[in-house]
Amino acid sequence: MKRIIAIIIGWIVALGVYAQTVESMRIYTDKECYVAGEYLWVKVCVTDSLLHESVLSRVAYVEIGDTRQVYAQGKIDLQNGNGWGRIRLPQTMHTGAYQLTAYTRYMRNRPESCFPKKYIALLNTTQATEEDNVELISDSTSTVSSGRGPSSAPLMTDKQVYGNRSRVTLTLPKLLVGTKELSLSVVRQDCVLSGFPSQPDGEKGDNSAPNRHFIAECEGHIVTGKLVGPTSVPVNAKLSCVGKDIRVFDGQPQPDGTHAFYTTEVTDMQEIVLGAFPEEKVPYRVELVSPFAGVVAKTFPKLRLSFREDALIERSFGAQLHPLLPVDSVQTQGILKQLHGFTPTSTYNLDEYVRFNTVRETLIEFVLGVRASKVGGKSIIQILQPDVWKFSTMKTLVLLDGVPIQDHEAILNYDARRLHYIHRYTGKYSFGDELYDGILSLVTHEGTMPDMRLDENSQLFSYEFPQKQPAFVTPEYRSEGQLNSRIPDFRHTLYWNPEITSDTGTVHFYTSDMNGTYTVTLQGISADGKEVKVQSEFVVGKAY
Repeated sequence: MKRIIAIIIGWIVALGVYAQTVESMRIYTDKECYVAGEYLWVKVCVTDSLLHESVLSRVAYVEIGDTRQVYAQGKIDLQNGNGWGRIRLPQTMHTGAYQLTAYTRYMRNRPESCFPKKYIALLNTTQATEEDNVELISDSTSTVSSGRGPSSAPLMTDKQVYGNRSRVTLTLPKLLVGTKELSLSVVRQDCVLSGFPSQPDGEKGDNSAPNRHFIAECEGHIVTGKLVGPTSVPVNAKLSCVGKDIRVFDGQPQPDGTHAFYTTEVTDMQEIVLGAFPEEKVPYRVELVSPFAGVVAKTFPKLRLSFREDALIERSFGAQLHPLLPVDSVQTQGILKQLHGFTPTSTYNLDEYVRFNTVRETLIEFVLGVRASKVGGKSIIQILQPDVWKFSTMKTLVLLDGVPIQDHEAILNYDARRLHYIHRYTGKYSFGDELYDGILSLVTHEGTMPDMRLDENSQLFSYEFPQKQPAFVTPEYRSEGQLNSRIPDFRHTLYWNPEITSDTGTVHFYTSDMNGTYTVTLQGISADGKEVKVQSEFVVGKAY
């Protein structure tokens, strides 16, 4: 009895701490001025009420927009309050100032005016629009001049002038103990912003509380869906990731009528199947609800800058070529790690057996402990339960490449020659409110459900989960062949590293084919929360 009381008290204390937690966030980007088509690299750092790294939220949301609309969005996976990612800036964005807003789901319980924001500048070098809002403060062919940043001495390069595709060794300064949230960027100077603030100053927005309550994403991204169909019919909604692992999430009904899918350890771009399975045979589907707040700016500072036209044209080529080149750091479909830790009772590698045309024939011929029966005129797959040595009358979860298949007749007639493995799991398994007596998992060689037609209540599409620490990939020029490669290198950001610590001594990277003066920026915060920013410069080829 005392133990039960202690557990209850512990939960009450935990819920009290949860209710009192207020998250705050800081934003760091690789540069201040972008060209349409480039990638924006961003790092976010979330802290709690005690200024410690927050462990409450696992996902951060980033939006980039003007006073009319949001142009680009991204989700970032958080590990102990820190995370980073990249966002492609569309070619349709006009020249002008933009607001970058970041927040967690839990932060949406506060007014949008409390969200951290940062101003960035963007130039569209391929088209002019009526929305362009920029003032040139010098001739476009004038030389861009920029003084050295604060505390330039501690950041030291092994040379002051480099050739193209040359190796740079950068020695970082000794920082005070407790300095954190550090990121390092190396960017070419080709435009200078005049009087452009980095963030809004004392924003006065709507301070009213939101109409709904947002719970924190403590375990992972919460996907929200809205059911479309007859409202009086009970429905079981499921989200599953297509692949060779078991990733099935049941939708939990919410007070506002939506369903929440509490995903765990799912990141990057994934193929998913959303299904709505009513008790009666009626059409139903799940429509996704955007997890973004859709924040637009109230006002903007005037964008005034000077730039070199030839430098921006060169930079525009780089923005258009970057996704096409082999050194691009595009994150392809994420590879999921084992989630549930389920161990199959038996596994069949079908490459080691005589092939049969259908799954039905395969199960009959050599898969033990599985049978297909007729119940109420329908074919169902049953798993033999070893504890009672009987085939269960409860539902069996049948998966094809991780996706639940409700129509067992369809899976029995599936082309078994496409399968690589058959996994049989005995015992009881719970997914949300659903309880299954055993799992039969069929895995194809491709892992993409080839030639399987989904029923009318299921939809297959790509969904971008939070980015999990994408790598900033750059080419290396170690050999003669690499140095003489005819693949152009128009990198404007030579280097970006969001994992710098106070113990990092030196870093190495290579210059590109773009000449000019480059600015090295190391930024973060000190132990007492003050901004730390150290800058220096070096030249590639000739300075502008």
